[in-house]
Amino acid sequence: MKLVADQQELAARVGWVAGGLPHRTSTPVLLGLLFTAGSSTTVAGTDHAMTAQVRLDCQVDAEGTCLVPGRMLAEITKLLPPGPVELTAADNRFVVRSGDAVYSLPLLPVADYPTNTAERSQAPLVAERSEGGGDAASSPSPRSAVDAGEFAVAVGQVGVSAARDDVVPALAGINLSFSGDTVELASTDRYRLGIAQVRLTETVAAFDVLVPAKALGDLSRAFAADGGQVLLSLADETLLLRNNDRSAWVRTLSGPYLPYRRIVPADTPISATVDRAALRDVAKRLSIVADGMTPIWLEYGASSVRVYAGSGDDASGAETLAITGSGDPLTVAFTGRLLLDAINSFTGDRLTMSYTGGRQPAVLTSEPNYLHVITPRLLPQA
Repeated sequence: MKLVADQQELAARVGWVAGGLPHRTSTPVLLGLLFTAGSSTTVAGTDHAMTAQVRLDCQVDAEGTCLVPGRMLAEITKLLPPGPVELTAADNRFVVRSGDAVYSLPLLPVADYPTNTAERSQAPLVAERSEGGGDAASSPSPRSAVDAGEFAVAVGQVGVSAARDDVVPALAGINLSFSGDTVELASTDRYRLGIAQVRLTETVAAFDVLVPAKALGDLSRAFAADGGQVLLSLADETLLLRNNDRSAWVRTLSGPYLPYRRIVPADTPISATVDRAALRDVAKRLSIVADGMTPIWLEYGASSVRVYAGSGDDASGAETLAITGSGDPLTVAFTGRLLLDAINSFTGDRLTMSYTGGRQPAVLTSEPNYLHVITPRLLPQA
C-alpha cells in the first residue's frame, strides 16, 4: 500500500479515529488503525463497543490494507509540518515520509483484526437512502436522517442527565425513541431527567434503542462539525451514524429503558420565569459556599426569587432576582451542582421553572423541544 495525503487532512482523520481506541487492552490489534486503500481510502478503528471509520482524501499509488499502531501514528501526523505526507506499507513496516522526516512503525497483523470491523471498512460511505429504498441485505433498517447540528445539541442537553459511571449501565445511556417523523432522546441518573426531540427526514416505525451517553456525545459533536445531515440506522444490536465522509457503529445497551415519562409531573400549577443567564451566574457564585452536598435554596415570592445557600456559622450567600410567575409562594432546595448543570443545559434567554410543590420534581423549560426534570432536596428549610 502506498498513498499521499495532506498533513492536516491526515492528522484530523487519523486523530478522530485514534481518539476512540482503547488505552489498554489484552488484544493488541485493537490498538491499531485499519487503513484500506482502493477506489476510496478509509481509516477505521474499534474497541469492540464502538467502531469508527472515516474517508481519507488522498492519492493512492498502490492499493492495499494494513494495520498501524493508532495513537503513535496520530501523534506523529499531528506534529508534522504542513504539506504532503507519503504513507507506505511494505515488509511489515509502515513508513511515514514528510520532507526530510522519515518515521517507521511496525505493522500489526491484519488477520487478527475483528472481522466485522474489517468488513465495515470495505463498505461504501453513503449519506442517504438510494432510489427504491436501498438493498435490504446491505442497508440497516429502520433508518432515517437528522440535522447533525440539531442532533448534537439534543444529545448534549440530554447527556447532562446521564450517570457518570456505569454501575448501572442503563443509567449511563441515552434512550432514542423513534416514532413517525421524530426521535425522542431521554436520559436519567435517578436524580434528574432530560428529554429532547429532533425531527427526522423520513418517517419510521416505532422502535427504541439505548446507547452509551459518552460515546453518543463524542460522535454527535464530530458529525455536527461536518455539517449537513447524519443518517441513523439500527441493525444487529448496533446503532449506525453515517454521512458522506464519516461513519460509526455503537453497540447498544440492553433494555428496555425505564418508563421515564412517568417522572414528569402532569400538573405544575406553580411556575416562575427568570433570566437564565442571571440565575446561572447567581448559582455559580453560591456554589462557592454551597460546595459538596450543601443545598441552594430558591424562595419564590410574587415577583422575585431569593436564591441563597449556607446558614449559621457556615459560609453563606444570598441574592434576589426578578421573576414573572403564577401560583402560591414556594421554597425549594436543590443540590448546587445539579441545579447548575440543569441551567447550563439550556440555551434560551428565559428559563421557566414549574412545580407541583416543594417536594415533587421540578420541570425546567426554555427551548420548545427540550425539558429537564430535577428532584429537589427534602430538607428542613434553612
